[in-house]
Amino acid sequence: MPATRASTLTWGRHAALAACVVALGTVAACGTPTSGTPHPGSSSSTSSTLAAPWQGAFVASGLPAPVQSLQAVSCANALRCWAVGSSVATSAAPSGPVIAASANGGATWKVQPLPTGIGYLADIACGTTKACTAVGQAGGPGVGPGVILTTTNGGAAWTSQTVPAGTTDVTAVSCTAAVRCTALGTVAGHVTTLTPGGAAGAWIPGGPLPPAASVATSLACTDRLHCWATASNTTDPSHAVGSIDTTVDGGVTWIPQTVPSGTGAINSVDCVSVATRSNASTVTCTAVGTTSTVLNGTRTGQGIVLTSSGSAAWTSEPVPPSVADLLDISCGAGPCVAVGATATTAAQAGVVVLTPATGGSATIWRRSATVAVALPLTGVSCVSLAACTVVGESVSARLAA
Repeated sequence: MPATRASTLTWGRHAALAACVVALGTVAACGTPTSGTPHPGSSSSTSSTLAAPWQGAFVASGLPAPVQSLQAVSCANALRCWAVGSSVATSAAPSGPVIAASANGGATWKVQPLPTGIGYLADIACGTTKACTAVGQAGGPGVGPGVILTTTNGGAAWTSQTVPAGTTDVTAVSCTAAVRCTALGTVAGHVTTLTPGGAAGAWIPGGPLPPAASVATSLACTDRLHCWATASNTTDPSHAVGSIDTTVDGGVTWIPQTVPSGTGAINSVDCVSVATRSNASTVTCTAVGTTSTVLNGTRTGQGIVLTSSGSAAWTSEPVPPSVADLLDISCGAGPCVAVGATATTAAQAGVVVLTPATGGSATIWRRSATVAVALPLTGVSCVSLAACTVVGESVSARLAA
């Protein structure tokens, strides 16, 4: 099989025009206002010029060698983004971890230097334009130990942190704007909360997710106490079902949530706190996944979107039938954007779905036009209605070994 190349897509607004920029391995959409009503979650500077629903096309922008695929992306603002992924394997070296950074909203990317001894990186979160945390594992999959990398200078230097003894993997991380970070890793066989606070950059263990959780798939925190986690709960060697848990004490205790019947894998969750007219705040969360319970191989289910408004129960929203699996969700712009894969195509091509409008009491999700991406899109980060970046992998470009 030929080597594949990561893709990136972004959308932005330049001068008086809504311009599109998409990196090869990243995807972005052009933000074009179609109504004058701002979304309640959007900033005043954005809502004055752009409003949901989004319209536009996706275009591609290039990534430097040797980036092969990108797994997750986090944007601190409309210009500064970081993504984690893997490099292309050659006859001289195996595939390794990559952190790529963009200072211009995804138009161009640079690979940043990493410490030695890192096997792969699974997730990244940036609380500011200087402070980011990336998580993963040393060695190959299943080898361990878990890895946490941090930077305080925008990625000019990344530093390995000390993880608790017995940590075999770290798979999810979330950082608030106040640079409070929380991660989830496997410690002594249990999916456990990890937070900084020890001496010399050490992270300390908190409470575990419910015992059924075998690996955390996503984490979203609105402040230092309130977080929502999605996890994969293995039912047999080939199948797993998803779960959602929440904490109100910073991960000391986790409370299971109720998800609709028929839910398969739950891959990602994002939560936003919205101020009300009474100066109170309410948190709305959106989770995505698939009806499929298959652990490995092509999923042939239907993509799912679950929503919750502060209660323990989650409800399903309709998703276009062409969507088989949704892998990541970002609601930082107000309306949400989800990415994943199309249904039952040979290569499970990438797909992006948006929440552009409401129809009565129901949210209407629509599929967005994208450039041809032959493999699933895996990560998305949207900071405003004018700035969104999506990452993934594409076979449209090939690298020589």
